[in-house]
Amino acid sequence: PDEQFTISVLSGGKPKVPGKFTVISVMLGPDFSTDVVEVETSDHAALRLKLSYNWYFKIDKDNQESIEKIFNVKDFIGEICNILASKVRSAVASVDFDSFHKSSARIIRKAIFGIDEAGKINKEFLNDKNNLCVTNVDIQNVEPVDAETRKNLQKTVTIAIEITTSRQEAKARHNANKLEQEAKGELEKLKIEDDSKAE
Repeated sequence: PDEQFTISVLSGGKPKVPGKFTVISVMLGPDFSTDVVEVETSDHAALRLKLSYNWYFKIDKDNQESIEKIFNVKDFIGEICNILASKVRSAVASVDFDSFHKSSARIIRKAIFGIDEAGKINKEFLNDKNNLCVTNVDIQNVEPVDAETRKNLQKTVTIAIEITTSRQEAKARHNANKLEQEAKGELEKLKIEDDSKAE
C-alpha cells in the first residue's frame, strides 16, 4: 500500500511519435528500438534511414540512487532516438552522398559511439541522465527520399555490379591464357629435349 507508481508515456512508431504508449513497468533490457531518420548530405541528397538501436539500462542493483535514475527521463525511448538522430544528421551533413554511400555504416557508428584516443569506434554510448546504454546500431535500410535519385542510385549499383563482374571475368580469362601459355611453353621445351636426345 505504500508503493508509489511512476507512469511512463513513451514514444512509438517509425518514425517515433511522442505519447504512443503508457506503461507502468520499465524493462531494463536488453531491448531494441527502431526509428526512421531523414538526413541530408553536404551536396543536398535527402535520404531516409531506418536504424535499429540495441539498448539496456546500466545500473548497479545494490545502489538505490542508480536504480531511481532510470525514471529521470519520462520518455526515455523518445529522448534516446532524438539524441541519436541528431548525431546521425550532423555526421551525414558533413559528408557528400558518394562518401556516405561508400561507408555509411562507419559514419553512423562513429557519430553515435564516438572514437577513443586510438581512433577506434567506442563499443557503447551512455546517456548519463538515466543510464540508458546503447550497445549497437543496425542500419536496416538507406533510401533516397527523391524518386529520381532512387532510380539513379539503382542504376549506379547495377553498373557497379556489371563492372565488378566484367573485371572478374577478365581476370579469370587472363589467368586461363597464362596457364595455357605456360603449358605450351613446357610442351615445347619437352619436345626440344626429346628431339635433342633423339639426335
